[in-house]
Amino acid sequence: MMNESETDRLRRQVEDLKAEVARLQQGENKAKNLGRMAGAIAHRFNNLLGVVLGNLEMVMNVLPSESAAVENLIEAIQAARKTAEVSGLMLTYLGQSSAKADALDLSATCRRSLETIRSGMPKEVLLKHDLPSNGPFVRANAAQLQQALTNICTNAWEAIGAGRGTIQVAVKVVSADEIAAARRFPLDWHPREFTHACIEVADSGCGIAGKDMEKLFDPFFSSKFTGRGLGLPVVLGVAKAYGGGVTVESRPGKGSTFRLFFPVEEQAPATQPDRAGQPFRFEAGGTVLLAEDEEMLRKLTAAALNGLGLKVIAAGDGDEAIEAFRRHQEEILFVLLDLTMPRVDGWEALETLRTLCPGVRVILTSGYSEAHVMNGEHLTLPNGFLAKPYDRNELISAVSRVLAGKDG
Repeated sequence: MMNESETDRLRRQVEDLKAEVARLQQGENKAKNLGRMAGAIAHRFNNLLGVVLGNLEMVMNVLPSESAAVENLIEAIQAARKTAEVSGLMLTYLGQSSAKADALDLSATCRRSLETIRSGMPKEVLLKHDLPSNGPFVRANAAQLQQALTNICTNAWEAIGAGRGTIQVAVKVVSADEIAAARRFPLDWHPREFTHACIEVADSGCGIAGKDMEKLFDPFFSSKFTGRGLGLPVVLGVAKAYGGGVTVESRPGKGSTFRLFFPVEEQAPATQPDRAGQPFRFEAGGTVLLAEDEEMLRKLTAAALNGLGLKVIAAGDGDEAIEAFRRHQEEILFVLLDLTMPRVDGWEALETLRTLCPGVRVILTSGYSEAHVMNGEHLTLPNGFLAKPYDRNELISAVSRVLAGKDG
């Protein structure tokens, strides 16, 4: 039998373990809450940025081309679009910004990026690669994969500095058992699929200090200078978005190796027809139901639709949209429906509209990405999606696709 002192010791150990579990759960809940808050802020930010971009474009359209203000407006529009990119990077870090995912040849996707990456690197840095001629295949977004590879390679040549060095990019297939548990990110990622495709980037740079390793993927953490620090967090966000993870090996003065893992897609991607150079045609006329709770954006979008020769019925939330649709169902060509609205949100409104008229064409809009919005089970899906902030040409393309009967 245990004496009283041993019993007390075990009791204290159990209490300590309970306290540690509670602390970890609290930290996990806090991280989730911060993620939701950051996503909501980015969504709101994209709404307001859409107002800024739209008004700038409208002013551009009425100014004579020889006006001295045109150059200033162009610079303002470019700055606003770059700002939208930063918002997109934050959503990517949160795993909320994965654009439409397709089955991709990982080697071919990386190969297309290497020439651009090489052109931006110092001449003293040698970029080598070992890529299979075909495959492996993963389900992801090509532009985001290329962005992640670019970010890692940029980090690598900056670690090499002004001297000579080498960056080696390789693509391979590994088993789950081959994925190191040490320095694996995110910390709660455990490979479930037996095989994973791997992008490996090894450099001969300065390596990573031990004190920096745990903060490596924190937003805006940088050992370089203020204003940097979204490159590697975006890499982690891309991996998380598609069910993967990242491992890091590094020794100060000896270089670093980053590995991105993605579940292998067994089916090769289908060949898609090349639509480049095939512009959408838009024919004016008809009535649009516009549901948007942000008043400034609603007025701006209505003006843009009017400019396309469309009559607009505007609603401030999903409930108003449903009532307006009941009254004007016969004349409505399509519905432009915001996702996040008070009382009745976009998904609820969409289901009700399809109940009233199964064939109604609907474009869903959101400050979140298409993949994040479409994640989960939904009884009915829209005919098109428009990510905020969008410009006039993107609006025309989305409308033309839906009116032509092409989903997407």
